[in-house]
Amino acid sequence: MSRFGLVAFTCLIVTSALSQEPAPKPMPEPALPFLDWKACPFEGCSYREWTAQKPVTVYDTWKDGRRKVAQVAKGDRVVGVTGVVITFKPGVIRMDRDLPEQHLKKGDTILTYTYLGEGFSQAWFKANYYPEFDISFTKWPDGGGCGGAHCAATYVDLGNKVWWAQVKLKSGRMGWVNMEDAAFDGVDSLG
Repeated sequence: MSRFGLVAFTCLIVTSALSQEPAPKPMPEPALPFLDWKACPFEGCSYREWTAQKPVTVYDTWKDGRRKVAQVAKGDRVVGVTGVVITFKPGVIRMDRDLPEQHLKKGDTILTYTYLGEGFSQAWFKANYYPEFDISFTKWPDGGGCGGAHCAATYVDLGNKVWWAQVKLKSGRMGWVNMEDAAFDGVDSLG
């Protein structure tokens, strides 16, 4: 094999290996609540400096029994450090037709956990957990999502999930914010 052929073959193997979805992990249905540590749940989500778009309450923990420890004013800067997405109830996708390439049949259900963006989610079905699973073939409850012949399933329940982010305040104090209630510029590195 020529040097060029060897380089091309190596590139093909590496590209193929990198484009594969992570292998499923055989396991029982995840216990609830399911905690996804270090999660940043959308395409472009980044932990870095953020600017508050409105007042934001900061708590001592994300857990029940939390206490307010600070209030961030509109325009204040914090550093997003890490986060956790807590799934209290997974989303439920129902297959509307067979999808042989995914080994899914009409009537099968997929449970979804942290949404990752660009049509990918953590998922569990057929006794396997998928850390990144392409659900772009799914129609959302509002009819959005996939279109045309690509559609093979419907979200019948989005579940109940909440994202908490740990932030570092200007004072150096650490705290937690419920990202369902907060609004920060800078969270989306693509926006």
